[in-house]
Amino acid sequence: MNPVGLTLTNPANLNTVGSSVGGHGAGASTFGALLKGAISQLESSQAHANQQITGAMTGQVTITGAMVAIAEAQSTLDVATAIRNNVVQAYQTIMNMSVG
Repeated sequence: MNPVGLTLTNPANLNTVGSSVGGHGAGASTFGALLKGAISQLESSQAHANQQITGAMTGQVTITGAMVAIAEAQSTLDVATAIRNNVVQAYQTIMNMSVG
């Protein structure tokens, strides 16, 4: 079971297909699809939590079910935020490297 809701992918498998001229090949589109899928999962977990909250307010869903959905959505958001922070930190580290 994946409690966070994100699909784990081995980064080594992203460039299994050769790249074309300019270095932009199937690997770049695969990374884009991976990123789009992760964002889609984040959005769906947030939407599911909102539906559960609405259901709890109308009495159609138990409070426990709504709280579990909220906790899952919060965990997914925390992971996405941590990944974003690491990407920004890596970008800043690369930009601060001396070239020559």
